[in-house]
Amino acid sequence: MKRAASILALVLAAQAPAWAQSGGAEGAGEPEGAEGAETKAAEPAEADPEAGAAAEGEASPGPADDGQLDEAAAAKAAAEKAAAEKAAAEKAAAEKKANLERTTKPGAAVQGAPTVDELPAWDAEPTAGPDATKTPGHELTANWDVATAPEAEVAFPWIESHGYFRLRTDLFHNFDLDTYDAEQRRGSSPVLPPLTETDQQGSLHPEDLEHRYGRGADTQAGANIRFRYEPTFHITENLRVRGTFDILDNLVLGSTADGAPRSQFARPDVPISTFSGSARPPEAGVNGWRDSVRVKYLWGEWKTPVGLLMFGRTKSHWGLGLLANNGGCLDCDFGDAVDRIMGVTKLFGTYLALGWDFPAEGATGFSGQQNPYNQPFGQAYDFDQRDDVNQFVIALFQRPLTQLEKETRKRELNELRKPVFDWGVYNVIRTHPFEAHYTSGNLSPPDDRADYSLRDTKAFAYIPDVWLSYEIRPRKNKEYKLQFEGVGIFGVIEELPQRAGSAKVECLDPTVANIDDCDSGDLVRPRRRDLTQWGYALEFDARLDKLRWGFHHGIASGDDTDGFGILDKTPLDSTDPSDQEVTNFKFDRDYIVDLILFREIIGGVTNAAYYKPYIGYDLIMQDTEAWGFQLDVLFAHAMEPKATPGNEAPLGLEFDLELYVHEYDVFKWSLAYGILFPMGAFDLLDTEETRVIAEPGIAQTIQMMIGMMF
Repeated sequence: MKRAASILALVLAAQAPAWAQSGGAEGAGEPEGAEGAETKAAEPAEADPEAGAAAEGEASPGPADDGQLDEAAAAKAAAEKAAAEKAAAEKAAAEKKANLERTTKPGAAVQGAPTVDELPAWDAEPTAGPDATKTPGHELTANWDVATAPEAEVAFPWIESHGYFRLRTDLFHNFDLDTYDAEQRRGSSPVLPPLTETDQQGSLHPEDLEHRYGRGADTQAGANIRFRYEPTFHITENLRVRGTFDILDNLVLGSTADGAPRSQFARPDVPISTFSGSARPPEAGVNGWRDSVRVKYLWGEWKTPVGLLMFGRTKSHWGLGLLANNGGCLDCDFGDAVDRIMGVTKLFGTYLALGWDFPAEGATGFSGQQNPYNQPFGQAYDFDQRDDVNQFVIALFQRPLTQLEKETRKRELNELRKPVFDWGVYNVIRTHPFEAHYTSGNLSPPDDRADYSLRDTKAFAYIPDVWLSYEIRPRKNKEYKLQFEGVGIFGVIEELPQRAGSAKVECLDPTVANIDDCDSGDLVRPRRRDLTQWGYALEFDARLDKLRWGFHHGIASGDDTDGFGILDKTPLDSTDPSDQEVTNFKFDRDYIVDLILFREIIGGVTNAAYYKPYIGYDLIMQDTEAWGFQLDVLFAHAMEPKATPGNEAPLGLEFDLELYVHEYDVFKWSLAYGILFPMGAFDLLDTEETRVIAEPGIAQTIQMMIGMMF
C-alpha cells in the first residue's frame, strides 16, 4: 500500500506540469492565466518536492500513512489548479477569437471598399522607421496587441483623436524690398514696411507739426500659435463623423490684450497698453478678425458594400496640392474646404469618385425680415437656384486607399523592392448663371430679401488635372520618387457683374463716334472674359542612407495685366475694357516652395517658373527620429514680364537653410534662415514706367517652429 500510494503520488505530481504546459501552448500570447500556467510548467521541482523524496524510499517525518496521504492530497490540489488554469486560458482564447471576429468581419464584408484615412485595421501590424513612408502627423500608429486583447474590446461609439499644437516665431527683414515710397504710398512689394515708415501724421505735437516717425526701420517680428484638433467619432463599424477644429488659430501672441484705446471692450483701469496685465480670448468683431474656436471641416462617412459616401464640409485635396490642398502640413496656414456630397467606389482595379459640390449658393436666409427675431432657430434656405455656383467632380485614380492596399504597398516597396506607379485624373465642371448682388451696396447681407438683386454672369469652366507618381526603393534607406501634377482652367465669363451697364461692344478709339466705323482691332467686349490658365509642378526626391537630395520645378501661367493678382490686386481687372482674357494661374497657397519670395512677397506661385535643387543630411537617423539640415536654392523668373512691377522677367534668387529635430508623428523643432536677392522684376518705376526710381534690396528671415503631434 505504501509503495502503491507513493507511485500514485508521483504520477499525479508528474501530470500536473504536463497539463499546465498544455494550457500554455494553447494560450500562447494570451493574458495572465496562460502565463501563469507556463510558470508552473517551468517549476516542477518546487510544485511538490516531497513526492520525489517518497519515490526514492526516503522516510518522512511522522506516521507513514499520514505522509502518504499528504503527498497525494498535494498532488491532487496541484492537478486541480492546473486544470482550472487551463480552462481559464481556453476561455480567454475563445474570447479573443470572438473579439477578432466582431472587429474584422464587418470590414471583410466590404473588402476593398475605399475610405479616407481607413478605420484602424485590428489585424494589422504597424511598421516603424524610414521604410514605413510615414508622413509625420498623418499616419495612425497604435498598440495593436492591446487593441486586440479581450479587455480592450471596442465599444461603439468611440472617439479617435489626432491633431497638433504649434508655435512659430518669425523675423522679417526688409520685406518691402527698400522700394516703398511714403509720399506716393506705393512700392514694388505688396508687403508694407513697419508702421513707423508708413505713418504720415507724426506725433501731432503743436511744437513740432512736421514730425514724422520714419527712422529707417525695416524689421518686423512676432510669434503665433495654433492648436488643431481632428477627432473621428466612430458610431459603428461603417459610420463615422470627422472634423477639424482650430483653437487660437494663428493667434499672434500679445494681439488681444485686455486694455489699450483700440480695444472696444478695454478695461477702464487699463487706459493704455502700458498697464495691460492679461489677454482676452479672441472674438471676431470685438478684438480681432477670428473667434477663439474655428470649425474648419465637419463631415460624415458611410462605408457601404459598394463604396464610401462622404457628405458635409470636407477637406479638398488632390495630387501634390496645386489645385486643391487641404493644408494638412504642420507649417500650413489655410486648407481648402468644400461643401460636398461624394461617392467613391472601385471598378476593375480603378477607383471612381463622383462629387456634387456647393461652392456658393448665393442669397440664403428666411422668409421676410432677415434678423434674429424671424425664425432664429429655423432652417434657412436658398432664395434662388440660378444664383448658385454648381460644381461636379469626376475622378479616376489608382493608389492605395484601404488598409489591405496600404499593407500590400509597403510590402512591395520594402520587401519585394518593386517599383510602384500611381496615377489620377481629376475633372471639375463649374457653372454660374447669376451673381447675387446687394442693392444697398453694404458688405453684409441686407435685412430684407427684397434688397437682393441678380446680375448676369453666365460663367462656365472646365478644369482637368492629371497626377502621376513613381517610386522605387532598391534597398533599405535608398529610395527615389518622382511626382508630377498638371492642371488647366478653360472657360468663359460671358457677363462680368462688375461691368453691368456697359455696352456689349465698345471701341477703344475715343475718336470714333459710330461703332460701325471702328477698326476691328479696336473692337472689344468689355463684359466678357475668356479663361485660359495652366500650371504644373514636378518633384524628384531621393535618399541614400543619411543623404537626401532632389529637384523641384514648377510653372504657373501669367497675364500681361499689371500685377501678380494675389496680394497686390485682384486677378480680374474690371476697369480695363481691353483686358479680354484671364490667363494667370495660381498655385494653392498651401503649396509651399520657399520662405520669402512666393510665400510672403507674392503670396503664391503665379506668373512664374521656378527651379529648386536641394540637399539635406540627417546627422542622426533612427527608426523613430532624425536630426539634420536641408539647404534649398531657388531661382524664379516671370512668364509675363510686363505684369511685374519692373517690367522684367528675373524675379530673384533665394537660399533657405533649415535645421531640424524630428521625432516622427510626435515632435518637430526647426530653425530656418532665408535670404532673397530680388532682381529686375521688383524695380520700382515712375508712374509713366519710363525710368527706375528704386532698385530692390535684399530680404531676410529667421523662423523657428515647435510642433507637437498626436
